[in-house]
Amino acid sequence: MPSSLSQLPAVPSEDSIDVVPPRARILLVDDVPANLLALEAILETLGQELVTARSGEEALRELLRGDFACILMDVQMPGLDGLETARLIRARERTKHVPILFITALSREAAYVTRGYAQGAVDYLLKPVDPDILRAKVQVFVDLYLRGEEVKRQALELAARRRAEEELQRAAELGQQLVGIVGHDIRTPLSVILTTAKSQLGSGTLDASRRKAFERVARGGERIQQIVDLLLDFTRVRLGGGISVVPLAGDLNELCNRVADELHVTRPGRAIRCDFARDCLHGTWDLERMAQVLANLLDNALKHSAEGTPVRLSTWERGDGVFIEVHNEGAPIPPELLPHLFDPFRRGETSEATARESLGLGLYIAHSIVQAHRGTLSVRSTEREGTAFRVCLPRHSGVRQVGPCEQADETLPLTA
Repeated sequence: MPSSLSQLPAVPSEDSIDVVPPRARILLVDDVPANLLALEAILETLGQELVTARSGEEALRELLRGDFACILMDVQMPGLDGLETARLIRARERTKHVPILFITALSREAAYVTRGYAQGAVDYLLKPVDPDILRAKVQVFVDLYLRGEEVKRQALELAARRRAEEELQRAAELGQQLVGIVGHDIRTPLSVILTTAKSQLGSGTLDASRRKAFERVARGGERIQQIVDLLLDFTRVRLGGGISVVPLAGDLNELCNRVADELHVTRPGRAIRCDFARDCLHGTWDLERMAQVLANLLDNALKHSAEGTPVRLSTWERGDGVFIEVHNEGAPIPPELLPHLFDPFRRGETSEATARESLGLGLYIAHSIVQAHRGTLSVRSTEREGTAFRVCLPRHSGVRQVGPCEQADETLPLTA
């Protein structure tokens, strides 16, 4: 019956790591159990997996179950002897190159040794076998086998890396094509639609029904424009270029007031309360990109809060860092969603109508814009305090400033 000497796990040393070193399998074939025990005792110190077989037929079955670094085989066995077993091993494509070491008590007659080598033997040992010589010979084949397996593994990894690189290259090319299609082939006819709709709305010659129709066209075109911009930004980030920002001097409070006023037009029944620690908050940022961030955060706050509750927009400064916080009341964001809130194509709990209008890219793009300014965007949401999205920016986004934003969430309260 087959057996293995490696049934008990090795006791790891203090310096051991979790990676288990590869082991080779060695097949021992002898019809005498005592001889198998002796071979196991000699080879156990090599630390490899020893598999035993008591006949040629049993050895062939073991070879069907797995690969071996080498085979130690007795020549004289009932049924299939060692030489005939070796011939059958050599006849099979998968096992034809497995090294075979014959062990026999027969004398070194030239004809017998020649026959053994003709059947595929790589070595021929006489009993009693010297333990040190046997271990040394087997170790050579174990080392060769393990090196061969490592070469195969590296070849597979190299092939996998090449396939991954090819996939990335194809994805990058597709992304570039998408940027071209969205940026030109869609924007060009869309601009014609928007220009026509706005021209008709400004003409003052439309009756009520036509004005309503052109207003729907304009709103639809603006919605498509927003989706196009989001997809372009998403594609740029995923292609590795990130969001490009052009920092210019400006007043962050003035920007907040402008974005809040624009949202008042689209949601006249909702209140956005601006709470600024200072009248002006000057610095260097890409104000158009930051307007995109503010619009997204305020729009989300309005969508996910009750009609009669206000949304608060706060700004303040602390050292070289400036802070913006958008706070709304209402049900908190589920804890399981918080770790993935800034992932692309992820949405919080929302109504079916809102979900149809959202790509799930707004917070992802906002987060990418803040990162491009070397800032942070974080969120805290509790039943008692509501939900607050906090942006921390260096006062001058073109210069790397360590400190102001790294621990903003831990050192400041939920609202300023």
